[in-house]
Amino acid sequence: MRHRYLLGLFALGLFGCSESTGSGLITFSASAAGPEGATIGPPYVFENAMGYHVELERAQLTIGAVYLNRFRPSLGAQETPCMLPGAYVAEVTSGAVIDALSPELVEFDVQGRGTLDRALTGEVWLTGARIDATSDDTSILEVAGKAIRGVAVLGFHGVITISQNRAASSPDPATPGANPLCKQRIVTPIPIDITPSNAGHLELRVDPKVWFADVDFAQLPFAVGQGETTEIPDSNDNVAALSLYRGLRSVAGYRFAWEP
Repeated sequence: MRHRYLLGLFALGLFGCSESTGSGLITFSASAAGPEGATIGPPYVFENAMGYHVELERAQLTIGAVYLNRFRPSLGAQETPCMLPGAYVAEVTSGAVIDALSPELVEFDVQGRGTLDRALTGEVWLTGARIDATSDDTSILEVAGKAIRGVAVLGFHGVITISQNRAASSPDPATPGANPLCKQRIVTPIPIDITPSNAGHLELRVDPKVWFADVDFAQLPFAVGQGETTEIPDSNDNVAALSLYRGLRSVAGYRFAWEP
């Protein structure tokens, strides 16, 4: 697909700038899936922090790319750019669309490549185009299910995109580019401790339970709770929708593992 081709061209240039301390270049396979403990076939059932019993029937996630890098940011560190030349240890520059309710691993479109260096941070890129694109209409997350609290039963469905609807303005007029859109598309820093090896395998697990942890479904438009179905707005203007979006970008929802 064209958008993945462009993403790959863009990201490969970043890796080429890296100054490896390892002993050579490697290639590896990569895959992604939902939680290991999930059952095959929906729903994925959990309780959230707002007191809802959630039965999630659909959670399709589009991943644009994944990166492992050698640095772990310290508390109080200055803001970093979205792309980190010289930092990347490994990369998979063409993504995958996964069923986040299924434990069955889905292979990424291309082989990953990297170096024999220790990585301390993982990144998941939630995009269907270039990470710095001013517009991207890709459906990053599609969800559907129902939430129950007491006698209230509410069906819900929604789509999350990360485009101008997520653009954040800078509080300082002197630094209008302080909150670039690309930052909204990168989930980081995901804590890891991985040293890639040639012909190894990188596994990414995602957990939708984290995404919905703080969602108060009663805040959704027309959420009466009498069995009706309501749409989660694709914007930051609704409290429940914003909670879901923030949950999607929480590092707690993503886990990397390496198999030699």
